[in-house]
Amino acid sequence: MDVLAPDIAIKKRDELVELGYTLIPGVLKDPMLGELQRWSQAMFDRVPVEHKYRYQGSDIHVYTERLWREANVEKSIRQMPDPIVEKIIDYPPQMQVCRQLQLEGLQAHDVLILLSKPPCGPPLYWHQDYTNWNSPEAATPWPTMIFFSYYMDDTTRQNGCLKVIPGSHRKRDKLHDLLPNAHTPEIQAIADLADPAFMDHPDSVDLPVQAGDLVIADARLLHATWANQTQQRRSLVLAWHQVFPFPTPPSWWDRDIPDVIKHADPGATYEATRTPSSYLQ
Repeated sequence: MDVLAPDIAIKKRDELVELGYTLIPGVLKDPMLGELQRWSQAMFDRVPVEHKYRYQGSDIHVYTERLWREANVEKSIRQMPDPIVEKIIDYPPQMQVCRQLQLEGLQAHDVLILLSKPPCGPPLYWHQDYTNWNSPEAATPWPTMIFFSYYMDDTTRQNGCLKVIPGSHRKRDKLHDLLPNAHTPEIQAIADLADPAFMDHPDSVDLPVQAGDLVIADARLLHATWANQTQQRRSLVLAWHQVFPFPTPPSWWDRDIPDVIKHADPGATYEATRTPSSYLQ
């Protein structure tokens, strides 16, 4: 059964391409939503937010059991496997949405990242999470790395909802040249909320959601959150996915393809970096 009407699915796909994000209401429903809420809140109750993670919150990584068997990592309070991750990654309504949006070649990283903004927690700095800026892949008009986010609570500006700068995944903004790289000690050490990393950007858009709504966004998109001004924790779970394997465009793409992509060497490798390159115009 389709989650979205066909015309709405195309609209949401085009939003992801043009704006860098889209929101699909009500994808995660009970009993799965309630199970994830109870499981994640129990996890947050056990794991305190370290000071260095005060802006992003928690940074707990939970693996699918299929990936954990292959991963060479040590189990800890912030890193472990759990069968619920596979249930979320493979959740049928989510997979149906992906089919309707024609997200071809979708490949989950098989990890859930748990993020929690405690009561009266600070805002999250502006940042983008892309790490392949040295590659011509950074110039694709379509996404190649996306995140799926489910908030465990209804969100508003008061409790720290997400905010984004539409189009910043493909167009350079002044912030790109002012921000330290995301989640590095340099940006985590910022103590002054008047820093540009926390600026009130004139083009930013708030994305308040209901618990269970699905936010899909391009890794290149500049995004942040408001501070939590309430006495209740605000939390979410996030999963990364690769999509549209480079350099092949989506089968439905009917617009121009940049020359740098047409002539790209699919076997080439590039040093990872979070610093936007000249591919971001």
